[in-house]
Amino acid sequence: MLTIRLRRTGKKKKPSYRIVVIPSQKAVYGKYVDLLGSYNPFTKKVILNSQKAMEWMNKGAKPTNAVGKILIREKLEHKSIVVKKFRAVSKKELEAQKAAEEAEKTKLQAEKEAAKAAFAEKVEAEKASQPTAEEKLHRAVEEEIKEEKTEAEKETQEKETKVPDKEEAQKNQDAETKPEPEEPQKS
Repeated sequence: MLTIRLRRTGKKKKPSYRIVVIPSQKAVYGKYVDLLGSYNPFTKKVILNSQKAMEWMNKGAKPTNAVGKILIREKLEHKSIVVKKFRAVSKKELEAQKAAEEAEKTKLQAEKEAAKAAFAEKVEAEKASQPTAEEKLHRAVEEEIKEEKTEAEKETQEKETKVPDKEEAQKNQDAETKPEPEEPQKS
C-alpha cells in the first residue's frame, strides 16, 4: 500500500520536508516512488503538484495526518484525506473517565456475582429436586417389595378361589368312584 508522507531534509535545526509517495512498508528514508512537492515549516511555504497528488490518491495512495492537513490547506479534496484531530485531555477529565470506568467495572462485577449466585441457587434447587443415588436405590427396593407383595397377594387370592373348587371336585370324584357301602345281609 502506498502512502503520501513527509521526508525530512535540510540542515540541523532547520528542517524542510519533501512530500513523497512511498510504500508504507519501506523506511522513511528509503527510495520513494514519486516526489510531489516540498514544505517549509518556518515559512509555511508549500510547493505541491496537485495533479500528481490527486492522481496518486485515485490510485489508492493514502496521505498521513500531517500531509492531509497540508492538502486541505492547499484546498485539495479527496475521500482518502482523513485528518485525525488530537486533543489534550485535562486532569479533571482523566479523573472523571477513570471514575466512570471504575464504576462500570464494579457494576459489571456485581452483575457477574449476582449471576453466579443465581446459578448456584439454581444448581442447588436442581440437586434438591433430584434424589440422590441412595434415595433412588431405596425407592427401587421399596417398589420391588411392593411388587412382590402384590404378586404374593394375587397368588394367595388365586389359591383361595381355586382350592374350594378343587375340594368340591375331589369330593364329587370320590363320591362317584367310591361304591356305596353295601348293607350287611342278614342271613
